[in-house]
Amino acid sequence: MSTITHLLLAVVLTLFLAAQARSFVYVMRSRARESGRRRRRTDLLWTSIPVIIVLALAARSWVAVFDLGRPATASAVVAPAPDSGAPPR
Repeated sequence: MSTITHLLLAVVLTLFLAAQARSFVYVMRSRARESGRRRRRTDLLWTSIPVIIVLALAARSWVAVFDLGRPATASAVVAPAPDSGAPPR
């Protein structure tokens, strides 16, 4: 994918993450107010899974935009060795 595609995806996912974080806080507050229901230990886990997924995707897109994941030495494009004029063995 091109850099502009990763940039657009990163911006959209970051904005979605901000909206999702607000919704996460609202859900956790409304669950805390419910007195008739016993809180389970897994409530936080199951509520936070979508936030964690979007956070990972947004971070991956931002890394692709700034090309932080691939140093120059690990690049797929390498300079050819200088030709010494001798035939290969």
